[in-house]
Amino acid sequence: MHWGNPKALFLLLIIPAALILVLLSKRNHKKSFARFAENRFYDYYFQQFSAFKFNLKNVFLIIALLFLIIAMARPQWDREMQIVQKEGVDIVICMDVSKSMDAADIQPSRIERAKDQISLFIDQLKGDRIAIVTFAGRSFVQCPLTDDYGAAKLFLSLLDTETVTSYGTDIGKALQTSIDVFDQKDKHKIIILVSDGEDLEENAVSIAEEAQKQGAIIYSLGIGSPDGSTIPVTDENGNTVYAKNDQGEIIFSRLNVDILSRIAKATNGRFFPITPQQSEIFQILNEIKTMEKKKIDTRQYSRYKDQYHYFVLAALIFIILEFLIMVIRNTPFERVIKTRR
Repeated sequence: MHWGNPKALFLLLIIPAALILVLLSKRNHKKSFARFAENRFYDYYFQQFSAFKFNLKNVFLIIALLFLIIAMARPQWDREMQIVQKEGVDIVICMDVSKSMDAADIQPSRIERAKDQISLFIDQLKGDRIAIVTFAGRSFVQCPLTDDYGAAKLFLSLLDTETVTSYGTDIGKALQTSIDVFDQKDKHKIIILVSDGEDLEENAVSIAEEAQKQGAIIYSLGIGSPDGSTIPVTDENGNTVYAKNDQGEIIFSRLNVDILSRIAKATNGRFFPITPQQSEIFQILNEIKTMEKKKIDTRQYSRYKDQYHYFVLAALIFIILEFLIMVIRNTPFERVIKTRR
Protein backbone atom coordinates (compact mmCIF):
# COMPACT_ATOMS: atom_id res chain seq x y z
CA MET A 1 0.00 0.00 0.00
CA HIS A 2 1.14 3.53 -0.80
CA TRP A 3 0.23 6.73 0.99
CA GLY A 4 -0.47 10.10 -0.60
CA ASN A 5 -0.08 11.96 2.69
CA PRO A 6 1.98 9.71 4.99
CA LYS A 7 2.60 12.46 7.56
CA ALA A 8 -1.04 12.15 8.63
CA LEU A 9 -0.23 8.70 10.05
CA PHE A 10 1.51 10.41 12.98
CA LEU A 11 -2.00 11.24 14.20
CA LEU A 12 -2.40 7.52 15.01
CA LEU A 13 -0.55 8.30 18.23
CA ILE A 14 -3.86 9.76 19.42
CA ILE A 15 -5.51 6.31 19.39
CA PRO A 16 -3.61 4.68 22.31
CA ALA A 17 -4.18 7.81 24.42
CA ALA A 18 -7.91 7.69 23.65
CA LEU A 19 -8.11 4.00 24.63
CA ILE A 20 -6.42 4.70 27.95
CA LEU A 21 -8.91 7.49 28.64
CA VAL A 22 -11.80 5.08 27.97
CA LEU A 23 -10.34 2.49 30.36
CA LEU A 24 -9.92 5.11 33.08
CA SER A 25 -13.29 6.75 32.51
CA LYS A 26 -15.25 4.61 35.04
CA ARG A 27 -12.75 5.22 37.83
CA ASN A 28 -12.75 8.95 37.09
CA HIS A 29 -16.52 8.88 37.03
CA LYS A 30 -16.61 7.37 40.56
CA LYS A 31 -14.11 9.94 41.81
CA SER A 32 -16.31 12.72 40.52
CA PHE A 33 -19.37 11.15 42.17
CA ALA A 34 -17.53 10.89 45.51
CA ARG A 35 -17.35 14.68 45.66
CA PHE A 36 -21.13 14.87 46.05
CA ALA A 37 -22.17 11.58 47.74
CA GLU A 38 -20.87 8.44 49.43
CA ASN A 39 -19.63 5.65 47.17
CA ARG A 40 -22.26 3.19 48.58
CA PHE A 41 -24.93 5.22 46.75
CA TYR A 42 -23.15 5.00 43.41
CA ASP A 43 -24.84 1.79 42.20
CA TYR A 44 -28.25 3.08 43.27
CA TYR A 45 -28.01 6.37 41.42
CA PHE A 46 -26.58 4.77 38.30
CA GLN A 47 -28.61 1.56 38.22
CA GLN A 48 -30.00 2.54 34.79
CA PHE A 49 -26.56 3.43 33.45
CA SER A 50 -24.77 0.76 31.33
CA ALA A 51 -21.02 1.09 31.64
CA PHE A 52 -20.57 -1.52 28.92
CA LYS A 53 -22.63 0.49 26.42
CA PHE A 54 -20.86 3.69 27.43
CA ASN A 55 -17.47 2.10 26.78
CA LEU A 56 -18.75 0.56 23.53
CA LYS A 57 -19.84 4.00 22.27
CA ASN A 58 -16.39 5.37 23.03
CA VAL A 59 -14.69 2.45 21.31
CA PHE A 60 -16.82 3.00 18.21
CA LEU A 61 -15.82 6.68 18.20
CA ILE A 62 -12.15 5.72 18.49
CA ILE A 63 -12.52 3.25 15.59
CA ALA A 64 -14.19 5.98 13.53
CA LEU A 65 -11.30 8.32 14.36
CA LEU A 66 -8.85 5.61 13.31
CA PHE A 67 -10.50 5.25 9.91
CA LEU A 68 -10.63 9.03 9.43
CA ILE A 69 -6.90 9.33 10.14
CA ILE A 70 -6.19 6.58 7.62
CA ALA A 71 -8.39 8.38 5.08
CA MET A 72 -6.43 11.63 5.68
CA ALA A 73 -3.22 9.72 4.87
CA ARG A 74 -4.76 8.89 1.44
CA PRO A 75 -4.15 5.14 1.09
CA GLN A 76 -3.49 4.13 -2.51
CA TRP A 77 -3.43 0.87 -4.41
CA ASP A 78 -4.25 -0.45 -7.91
CA ARG A 79 -2.06 1.21 -10.54
CA GLU A 80 -3.68 3.12 -13.39
CA MET A 81 -2.15 4.53 -16.54
CA GLN A 82 -2.81 8.11 -17.61
CA ILE A 83 -1.95 9.63 -20.96
CA VAL A 84 -1.67 13.42 -20.86
CA GLN A 85 -1.58 15.37 -24.11
CA LYS A 86 -0.64 19.04 -24.23
CA GLU A 87 -1.97 21.17 -27.04
CA GLY A 88 -1.25 24.80 -27.78
CA VAL A 89 0.54 27.23 -30.04
CA ASP A 90 4.10 28.53 -30.00
CA ILE A 91 4.49 32.21 -29.11
CA VAL A 92 7.60 34.38 -29.27
CA ILE A 93 7.78 37.60 -27.28
CA CYS A 94 10.04 39.98 -29.20
CA MET A 95 11.08 42.56 -26.60
CA ASP A 96 12.75 45.89 -27.35
CA VAL A 97 15.46 46.59 -24.74
CA SER A 98 17.10 49.53 -26.47
CA LYS A 99 18.00 52.66 -24.47
CA SER A 100 14.85 54.46 -25.60
CA MET A 101 12.85 51.98 -23.49
CA ASP A 102 14.14 53.80 -20.39
CA ALA A 103 11.99 56.79 -21.31
CA ALA A 104 9.47 57.60 -18.60
CA ASP A 105 6.56 58.94 -20.65
CA ILE A 106 4.81 55.82 -19.36
CA GLN A 107 5.42 55.29 -15.65
CA PRO A 108 7.59 53.92 -14.17
CA SER A 109 9.34 53.46 -17.54
CA ARG A 110 8.57 51.96 -20.91
CA ILE A 111 10.49 48.76 -20.26
CA GLU A 112 9.02 48.20 -16.80
CA ARG A 113 5.48 48.70 -18.09
CA ALA A 114 6.21 46.32 -20.97
CA LYS A 115 7.50 43.67 -18.55
CA ASP A 116 4.33 44.01 -16.46
CA GLN A 117 2.15 43.51 -19.53
CA ILE A 118 4.04 40.45 -20.75
CA SER A 119 4.07 38.97 -17.25
CA LEU A 120 0.28 39.24 -17.18
CA PHE A 121 0.13 37.65 -20.63
CA ILE A 122 2.22 34.66 -19.48
CA ASP A 123 -0.04 34.22 -16.44
CA GLN A 124 -3.02 33.67 -18.75
CA LEU A 125 -1.40 30.99 -20.94
CA LYS A 126 -2.53 27.36 -20.72
CA GLY A 127 -0.64 24.69 -22.65
CA ASP A 128 1.08 27.08 -25.06
CA ARG A 129 4.85 27.37 -25.33
CA ILE A 130 6.57 30.72 -25.09
CA ALA A 131 10.01 32.11 -26.00
CA ILE A 132 11.58 35.51 -25.42
CA VAL A 133 13.77 37.32 -27.96
CA THR A 134 15.45 40.55 -26.87
CA PHE A 135 16.82 43.15 -29.23
CA ALA A 136 18.46 46.53 -29.58
CA GLY A 137 21.21 46.96 -32.23
CA ARG A 138 21.32 43.15 -32.40
CA SER A 139 19.03 40.42 -31.15
CA PHE A 140 19.29 37.02 -29.48
CA VAL A 141 17.08 34.36 -27.89
CA GLN A 142 16.84 35.14 -24.20
CA CYS A 143 14.55 32.19 -23.42
CA PRO A 144 13.91 29.28 -25.85
CA LEU A 145 10.43 27.84 -26.36
CA THR A 146 9.17 26.42 -23.08
CA ASP A 147 5.97 25.56 -21.25
CA ASP A 148 7.66 26.34 -17.94
CA TYR A 149 6.01 29.70 -17.35
CA GLY A 150 7.88 30.24 -14.09
CA ALA A 151 11.20 30.04 -15.92
CA ALA A 152 9.94 32.37 -18.66
CA LYS A 153 8.86 34.96 -16.09
CA LEU A 154 12.25 34.67 -14.38
CA PHE A 155 14.02 35.50 -17.68
CA LEU A 156 11.56 38.35 -18.21
CA SER A 157 12.23 39.83 -14.78
CA LEU A 158 15.96 40.03 -15.52
CA LEU A 159 15.54 42.19 -18.63
CA ASP A 160 16.70 45.79 -18.70
CA THR A 161 18.27 48.16 -21.24
CA GLU A 162 21.70 46.69 -20.46
CA THR A 163 20.66 43.19 -21.58
CA VAL A 164 21.83 43.88 -25.14
CA THR A 165 25.00 45.96 -25.17
CA SER A 166 24.84 46.81 -28.87
CA TYR A 167 23.33 50.28 -29.29
CA GLY A 168 20.64 51.10 -31.83
CA THR A 169 17.37 49.40 -32.75
CA ASP A 170 16.99 46.79 -35.47
CA ILE A 171 13.40 45.52 -35.44
CA GLY A 172 13.81 43.66 -38.75
CA LYS A 173 16.69 41.55 -37.43
CA ALA A 174 14.71 40.85 -34.25
CA LEU A 175 11.74 39.60 -36.28
CA GLN A 176 14.03 37.29 -38.28
CA THR A 177 15.53 35.92 -35.07
CA SER A 178 12.00 35.31 -33.78
CA ILE A 179 11.01 33.42 -36.95
CA ASP A 180 14.05 31.17 -36.58
CA VAL A 181 12.82 30.07 -33.12
CA PHE A 182 9.79 28.29 -34.61
CA ASP A 183 9.59 24.83 -36.08
CA GLN A 184 9.11 25.27 -39.82
CA LYS A 185 6.15 22.86 -39.67
CA ASP A 186 4.20 25.12 -37.30
CA LYS A 187 0.94 26.20 -38.87
CA HIS A 188 0.76 29.31 -36.69
CA LYS A 189 3.81 31.32 -35.69
CA ILE A 190 2.72 33.98 -33.21
CA ILE A 191 5.09 36.90 -32.59
CA ILE A 192 4.27 39.61 -30.07
CA LEU A 193 6.48 42.61 -30.80
CA VAL A 194 6.83 44.94 -27.81
CA SER A 195 8.55 48.18 -28.82
CA ASP A 196 8.31 51.94 -29.07
CA GLY A 197 8.72 51.54 -32.84
CA GLU A 198 11.99 53.40 -33.26
CA ASP A 199 13.75 51.46 -36.01
CA LEU A 200 17.12 52.73 -37.18
CA GLU A 201 17.50 50.12 -39.95
CA GLU A 202 14.03 50.70 -41.48
CA ASN A 203 13.70 47.21 -42.96
CA ALA A 204 11.17 45.80 -40.50
CA VAL A 205 8.14 45.95 -42.80
CA SER A 206 9.82 44.05 -45.64
CA ILE A 207 11.01 41.35 -43.24
CA ALA A 208 7.50 41.17 -41.75
CA GLU A 209 6.14 40.56 -45.26
CA GLU A 210 8.59 37.67 -45.67
CA ALA A 211 7.60 36.36 -42.24
CA GLN A 212 3.96 36.35 -43.31
CA LYS A 213 4.83 33.98 -46.16
CA GLN A 214 6.22 31.58 -43.55
CA GLY A 215 2.97 31.63 -41.57
CA ALA A 216 3.86 34.29 -39.01
CA ILE A 217 1.29 36.55 -37.40
CA ILE A 218 2.69 39.59 -35.63
CA TYR A 219 0.87 41.47 -32.90
CA SER A 220 2.65 44.71 -32.11
CA LEU A 221 2.33 46.36 -28.71
CA GLY A 222 3.28 50.03 -28.80
CA ILE A 223 4.92 51.24 -25.62
CA GLY A 224 5.32 55.00 -25.22
CA SER A 225 3.47 58.17 -26.17
CA PRO A 226 3.36 60.06 -29.49
CA ASP A 227 4.44 63.22 -27.65
CA GLY A 228 7.67 61.54 -26.66
CA SER A 229 10.04 61.83 -23.74
CA THR A 230 13.70 62.32 -22.96
CA ILE A 231 15.89 59.30 -22.31
CA PRO A 232 17.67 59.29 -18.93
CA VAL A 233 21.23 57.95 -18.92
CA THR A 234 24.01 57.85 -16.35
CA ASP A 235 27.21 59.75 -17.06
CA GLU A 236 30.75 58.80 -16.00
CA ASN A 237 30.25 60.54 -12.66
CA GLY A 238 27.10 58.56 -11.84
CA ASN A 239 24.80 61.50 -12.45
CA THR A 240 21.54 61.18 -14.35
CA VAL A 241 21.58 63.18 -17.59
CA TYR A 242 19.61 62.94 -20.82
CA ALA A 243 20.73 61.29 -24.03
CA LYS A 244 21.87 63.65 -26.80
CA ASN A 245 22.44 63.25 -30.53
CA ASP A 246 25.69 63.95 -32.37
CA GLN A 247 24.81 67.65 -32.55
CA GLY A 248 24.51 67.83 -28.75
CA GLU A 249 20.73 68.15 -28.80
CA ILE A 250 18.59 66.29 -26.25
CA ILE A 251 16.85 63.35 -27.91
CA PHE A 252 13.08 62.98 -27.68
CA SER A 253 11.94 59.39 -28.16
CA ARG A 254 8.40 59.05 -29.55
CA LEU A 255 6.08 56.11 -30.10
CA ASN A 256 6.10 55.29 -33.81
CA VAL A 257 2.55 54.09 -34.35
CA ASP A 258 2.95 54.03 -38.14
CA ILE A 259 5.79 51.51 -38.32
CA LEU A 260 4.28 49.21 -35.68
CA SER A 261 0.91 49.25 -37.43
CA ARG A 262 2.47 48.48 -40.81
CA ILE A 263 4.45 45.55 -39.35
CA ALA A 264 1.30 44.02 -37.85
CA LYS A 265 -0.79 44.67 -40.97
CA ALA A 266 1.81 42.98 -43.20
CA THR A 267 1.15 39.67 -41.35
CA ASN A 268 -2.62 40.04 -40.84
CA GLY A 269 -1.94 40.86 -37.20
CA ARG A 270 -3.01 43.88 -35.18
CA PHE A 271 -1.41 46.85 -33.49
CA PHE A 272 -2.31 47.73 -29.89
CA PRO A 273 -1.09 50.66 -27.83
CA ILE A 274 -0.31 49.52 -24.30
CA THR A 275 -2.86 50.90 -21.85
CA PRO A 276 -3.12 50.86 -18.04
CA GLN A 277 -6.27 48.72 -18.34
CA GLN A 278 -4.21 45.97 -20.08
CA SER A 279 -7.23 45.11 -22.26
CA GLU A 280 -4.99 44.60 -25.30
CA ILE A 281 -3.44 41.52 -23.67
CA PHE A 282 -6.83 39.83 -23.40
CA GLN A 283 -7.73 40.76 -26.98
CA ILE A 284 -4.59 39.02 -28.21
CA LEU A 285 -5.33 36.00 -26.02
CA ASN A 286 -8.86 35.75 -27.40
CA GLU A 287 -7.52 35.70 -30.97
CA ILE A 288 -4.91 33.06 -30.10
CA LYS A 289 -7.62 30.86 -28.55
CA THR A 290 -9.42 30.67 -31.90
CA MET A 291 -6.32 29.31 -33.67
CA GLU A 292 -5.82 25.64 -34.35
CA LYS A 293 -3.75 24.03 -31.62
CA LYS A 294 -0.95 21.60 -32.28
CA LYS A 295 0.03 18.64 -30.13
CA ILE A 296 3.02 19.89 -28.17
CA ASP A 297 3.69 16.96 -25.88
CA THR A 298 2.32 13.54 -24.95
CA ARG A 299 3.29 11.93 -21.68
CA GLN A 300 2.27 8.68 -20.02
CA TYR A 301 1.97 8.52 -16.26
CA SER A 302 1.55 5.52 -13.97
CA ARG A 303 0.03 6.23 -10.59
CA TYR A 304 -1.84 4.54 -7.78
CA LYS A 305 -5.55 5.21 -7.24
CA ASP A 306 -6.70 7.01 -4.09
CA GLN A 307 -8.85 4.67 -1.97
CA TYR A 308 -9.58 6.92 1.00
CA HIS A 309 -13.34 6.84 0.38
CA TYR A 310 -13.59 3.28 1.74
CA PHE A 311 -12.20 4.44 5.08
CA VAL A 312 -14.44 7.51 5.18
CA LEU A 313 -17.44 5.22 4.66
CA ALA A 314 -16.28 2.88 7.44
CA ALA A 315 -15.83 5.86 9.79
CA LEU A 316 -19.35 7.07 8.98
CA ILE A 317 -20.81 3.63 9.77
CA PHE A 318 -19.17 3.55 13.21
CA ILE A 319 -20.32 7.10 13.96
CA ILE A 320 -23.91 6.09 13.15
CA LEU A 321 -23.61 2.98 15.34
CA GLU A 322 -22.29 5.09 18.20
CA PHE A 323 -25.25 7.44 17.82
CA LEU A 324 -27.78 4.55 17.94
CA ILE A 325 -26.43 2.99 21.12
CA MET A 326 -28.21 4.16 24.33
CA VAL A 327 -26.26 4.07 27.59
CA ILE A 328 -29.49 3.48 29.61
CA ARG A 329 -30.35 -0.08 30.59
CA ASN A 330 -33.71 -1.71 29.85
CA THR A 331 -34.56 0.38 26.82
CA PRO A 332 -37.86 -0.51 25.09
CA PHE A 333 -35.93 -2.58 22.56
CA GLU A 334 -34.21 -4.56 25.33
CA ARG A 335 -37.51 -5.13 27.15
CA VAL A 336 -39.03 -6.59 23.97
CA ILE A 337 -36.11 -8.99 23.64
CA LYS A 338 -36.48 -10.09 27.28
CA THR A 339 -40.25 -10.63 26.89
CA ARG A 340 -39.74 -12.87 23.86
CA ARG A 341 -37.28 -14.94 25.81
